[in-house]
Amino acid sequence: MDNNLINEIKNSVDIVDVISSYLPLSAKGKNYFGVCPFHDDHSPSMSVSKEKQIYTCFSCGATGNVIKFIQDYENISFLEAVKKIADIAGISVNIKGKNDYNKNQDLYDIYELAQKFYQNNINSSKGKKARDYLHSRHLNDDIIKEFGIGLSLPDRDILTNMLKNKYDETTLIKSGLINEGEYDLYDVYHNRIMFPLYSLSGQVIGYNGRVYNGETENKYVNSKETPIFKKRELLYNYHRAKDECRVKKCVFIVEGPMDVIRCYSVGVKNVVAALGTAFGHEQAMLIRKLSSEVVLMFDGDDAGLKGTKTALVELEKIGITPKIVRLENNMDPDEYILTKGKDTFLNKINNPMNIMEFKSSLLKMNTNLNSSEELAKYANNMINEISKIDDDVLKEISINKLSDETKLDVNFIKDKVASLKPIKEVKNEVKSVKLSKYEKSEQALLYYMLRSEMVIKIYDKKITYMPTAKYRHLAFQISYFYKQHGNINISDLITELHDDPESLNTIGEINMLKLNEEVDVEAINDYINNIRIYNEKNEANKYKDELKQEVDLKKKVELAMKAIAFKKRREEENE
Repeated sequence: MDNNLINEIKNSVDIVDVISSYLPLSAKGKNYFGVCPFHDDHSPSMSVSKEKQIYTCFSCGATGNVIKFIQDYENISFLEAVKKIADIAGISVNIKGKNDYNKNQDLYDIYELAQKFYQNNINSSKGKKARDYLHSRHLNDDIIKEFGIGLSLPDRDILTNMLKNKYDETTLIKSGLINEGEYDLYDVYHNRIMFPLYSLSGQVIGYNGRVYNGETENKYVNSKETPIFKKRELLYNYHRAKDECRVKKCVFIVEGPMDVIRCYSVGVKNVVAALGTAFGHEQAMLIRKLSSEVVLMFDGDDAGLKGTKTALVELEKIGITPKIVRLENNMDPDEYILTKGKDTFLNKINNPMNIMEFKSSLLKMNTNLNSSEELAKYANNMINEISKIDDDVLKEISINKLSDETKLDVNFIKDKVASLKPIKEVKNEVKSVKLSKYEKSEQALLYYMLRSEMVIKIYDKKITYMPTAKYRHLAFQISYFYKQHGNINISDLITELHDDPESLNTIGEINMLKLNEEVDVEAINDYINNIRIYNEKNEANKYKDELKQEVDLKKKVELAMKAIAFKKRREEENE
């Protein structure tokens, strides 16, 4: 697409309005601030400028315009982000954007073919038994189609033979769909109902294959990790659930695909799955992009309890205090809905435990509250947990509940809580790199070049070379943009540099500088002089080094004459 059209689409929306639809922003001066979604941020460190139509995180350096924000927040391609903004603005454009698959394009293509193959199978006469099984599990044809559920056939080489004509053996094995046998390749999945696993932007990248003929061994066969499928970086159903989560302002986390699908069947669509109980930091960061209101609903068995505790820790690390639903009789959400019914399930999830109720239930396990000694241990543990609560209202409620349970005086509990100072995690501070006055001058000059046409003109006239490569590259891009458009606009510049990550990172670094917005010509000239002095010293040192290394007398004289001429020219320029 033409950059002018892209910028026209970008400029049709207000970045403050768009970003505030994803996360809360508060006005502070002429800018807006919010918690940065691109790093582990606990206090508002991301500034959004209505005037410049850009955002900058003063902690991690993330910087961009509204396109860049949606691209990174949604984990979609540049063109897909443009299309999303066009939709917001009500502008009709024909964009078919795909992620930049680069070296892994073959793997995505293989999965696209495999998905069509499996879906064709389940819709054919050979798929009748599998369809009947899914229908018996109360999954109708609409749900089957919505979630792309397919079928692998009993033969173990159909998919292999289909793909061998187009892809080499190494690529097929790397895909995780094909195995290498003693004599030949064969399909990993056979005679299983295939539940596709999706990337964050909606491409099929793996499978969860389930038996349906009554087999008791290996109920599920899950995809192994590949270059495009890394379980710890994914949440099942993320691409479908993200908009619903933002509308409902809540996200439910379950364990597996079948739990998600079952929730969908009863109208609960703001749900994702952790693909097991090993919930990690990357998944927690994805959850934070969906909503700050989180409900954990893992299976009711011991493994689900363990997974709940793990997810709880990871979410608390990034400032999210989730609520918890525990399902009785070791049931998972799928079983619970089928057994108890839709209404009972909805009532259950609409009344989750808060975090202190959950911790209380854990501490009560295997505890005899009729024993004074065990009651005291329980009370001390609860007081310790209450002391960690940041929410004053929840803290007060928890204190009163503990008083009712233990018959301890409320003021006694409050005093005990107040006496406990939570141990704050000591983080290793990243030592800032000390910059020379020349590098500081380069940074400051770029800062004002991004904001002033006058400074760009001064740069073009007086500076021919920035000493630092990344600053030199950005200076060139700014100067080129100005020559092309006759003005400087950071937001539009970012659009043109969308496929130049080095320049975008440098813009982020420069925008983090806390300099006065007003241009001081005298200061600009100081920056210019510092850079010129550096270049002159560098040039002089180059002549000195060449003179030392040169053995030919005639060439030595020539170099000496050049050095004298350079020195004289420098003196004249500095007069």
